[in-house]
Amino acid sequence: MAKDKTTLPPTGAGLMRFFDEDTRAIKVSPKGVIAIVLVLIAFEVFLHLFGPSIFG
Repeated sequence: MAKDKTTLPPTGAGLMRFFDEDTRAIKVSPKGVIAIVLVLIAFEVFLHLFGPSIFG
């Protein structure tokens, strides 16, 4: 009788669950992230080119 019984694994199975909704996080769209990165790259290039003359 015991061999005929099939058992399923536990529902949690030791895995972490991640939730889509996090109320404390800042919501930024993918386009916003790309825009921020491009602005930071442009700022760094500007500082690389003109930083020594501005800051001495």
